[in-house]
Amino acid sequence: MNHFTQPQLFISAKAKNLGVQLIKDLQISMAADLALFLDVNPCFNGHQAVMIWVNHCLDLNSDLEYHDIRKNFIGCFPESF
Repeated sequence: MNHFTQPQLFISAKAKNLGVQLIKDLQISMAADLALFLDVNPCFNGHQAVMIWVNHCLDLNSDLEYHDIRKNFIGCFPESF
């Protein structure tokens, strides 16, 4: 019998907390197709894409606060989105 494991996302605790806050604040659905805008692999659902994107932002600058993350996140999308 083959045993398959689901891929795991390795996200820092800070990225997870900020990602969850962003998801709740902006009411982001798991079904949201955000990967193209956030430049992450399109195999990830909306919540996973947000977490990966936030983690990447924190990798680049660990001093970012929620308001910075939110502003940068919104800047990834066209105004008509």
